[in-house]
Amino acid sequence: MPFLRFLLLLSFFCGTVQAEHRVFTRKDGFLSMRDKLNVYFFQSGTHRLLVRDEGSVRAPRYGSLDKAMRKSPCVAGVNGGFFGADAEGTPLGLVVQDGKRLSPLATGSFAVSGVVYEDGKSDLALVRSSVLKRMKKLPAMQAAIQGGPFLVENGSAVKGLNAQKSTYRTFIATDGGKRWCIGVSSSLTLKELADWLASPGALGDFRVKTALNLDGGSSSAFWCHESGISYPAFKQVRNYLGVAPRR
Repeated sequence: MPFLRFLLLLSFFCGTVQAEHRVFTRKDGFLSMRDKLNVYFFQSGTHRLLVRDEGSVRAPRYGSLDKAMRKSPCVAGVNGGFFGADAEGTPLGLVVQDGKRLSPLATGSFAVSGVVYEDGKSDLALVRSSVLKRMKKLPAMQAAIQGGPFLVENGSAVKGLNAQKSTYRTFIATDGGKRWCIGVSSSLTLKELADWLASPGALGDFRVKTALNLDGGSSSAFWCHESGISYPAFKQVRNYLGVAPRR
C-alpha cells in the first residue's frame, strides 16, 4: 500500500479526517437504475462556505461551476440558489459574496424558505428565512445563499413535499453541530430525497438534522477536487456554493 494512502486511511480510522467525498447508492426498484447521492462532508471548524456569483447568466464571469471553483480556494462545490428567467438571471433571494450583499432577503415562496450562511469567523448557520425577516438587522455574513424548501428539520423529513416531479436535486445539510455536507442526487422527487436523507444510516454516521434544497433540475452541478469529479449543470446558472479550507 502506498505510504500516502496508508496515512489517509490511518487518519480516517483515527477520526481526524475533516473533509471527504463519498457516494451513496440504493436500488430504486426491481431491475432499475440505482439512486445515487454524491456528497462532500466537511466541518465548520476547518472549512468555510464561499459564494461565487456569475454577475449575469447572459455574460457569465466564470461560465461553469468547475471554472468558478478552480479560480477560488475551494475543494468542492455545488450550484447555488434559484434565479429568474430574465436575461441577467436575477437571484431569487439573499446572496452574499465576500461580505457584500448582492441580492436582498426574500420571503413568501418555498424556493426561498431557508438561508445558509457563513459568519466569516468559525461558524455556519442554516435557518428559516422568516427568522431572519423578523430581525431588525441581519447577522454578519461573509457568504450566504437562500434556497428551499427544507427537506429535513429536527431530524425528520418535512411533510407535504412534492412526490410527483422527479429530477436531479442539490442540497446542503448539517447534523446540528459542526458537521456539514453538500450534495447532488440522481433523479428523485423532493419527498424521496427528504425521506432518504432522514433515514438512519443514509449518510453513514452523519445523522442529518436539517437539510435545505437548492436549485435543481438542469441547474444541478457538483465538483470535487479530491476525487476529480465534475458534473456540470445543463444550463448556465447564476451562482455557486463552494467549500474552502479556513485560513
